[in-house]
Amino acid sequence: MITFRNGGALMQIDWIRTFVTLAQLQHFTKTSEFLNLSQPTVSVHIKKLEQALGVALISRSSNSPAFQLTPAGQKVYEQGKKMLEIARSMEHIQEEKEEFHLQIGSTHTVSDVLLPDFVKQLKVMYPHAHLQLRINNHETIVEELNHGEIDFALVEGTKGLEPFQVEVIARDEIRFFASNRMSLESSPIILRELGSGTREYADDLLRSERIQPVEILEASSHSLIKQLAIRGLGIAFLSTSMVKEELRQGKLVPIDPFVVYRPFYFVHAGKSGEGSVVDNLIQLVKGLS
Repeated sequence: MITFRNGGALMQIDWIRTFVTLAQLQHFTKTSEFLNLSQPTVSVHIKKLEQALGVALISRSSNSPAFQLTPAGQKVYEQGKKMLEIARSMEHIQEEKEEFHLQIGSTHTVSDVLLPDFVKQLKVMYPHAHLQLRINNHETIVEELNHGEIDFALVEGTKGLEPFQVEVIARDEIRFFASNRMSLESSPIILRELGSGTREYADDLLRSERIQPVEILEASSHSLIKQLAIRGLGIAFLSTSMVKEELRQGKLVPIDPFVVYRPFYFVHAGKSGEGSVVDNLIQLVKGLS
């Protein structure tokens, strides 16, 4: 419990929070419901704060529930808001020092593109965090979210995410690549397995272009897909960020004009808020793109 000292008297942060909320909502019942406190507890908090400060904070007539802030109450309200901000910052500092566990889910694509840098920065921000990284295709990630097996996920698809909080964190470019100028109509196409978010984008693109592949090779590894394409075994559908070096070296070339831009998402079950771990991590991963 955070406390502040006023001369010789100690004031609990809960009393200040209750008073600031009451001043904002202008209603005892709404304040008790908002803070999940009983109405007598709200009254006790206000009384204790007045006793600690030695001044009346609100004035009201005996026959009306309406009240007004006294001049002292208005000053305490303004200072109280600042004190709550300080308290939130202090709680956040303490949170950074505490050990906690995070179960992080990621699809294969996002793990290859963003996860290494994200984890590095996360450990800088929260050095005492214990991490477990679970890399799976999109469908499996959604199942893990539904079962509460992971705290949040980084994904590139939206299927099955309706029950969760979803934040766009980056944009990715995906397209077809091959070792030479192959034709999508007459060459094998190397794709991720069904259930993968990348596979869903590939299937949608092929349908929209009315392309019927002569053969589809499936692989669950982006690295394997890339190596098969380099060896001339077909046309790979990959994120451009995964093949930058191969493009520079001339080992792969893009198959124009087909290109898809897709967002990456941060998915979690809870509510984010200013200063929360979730909100900090969302801002952190956004800064990597």
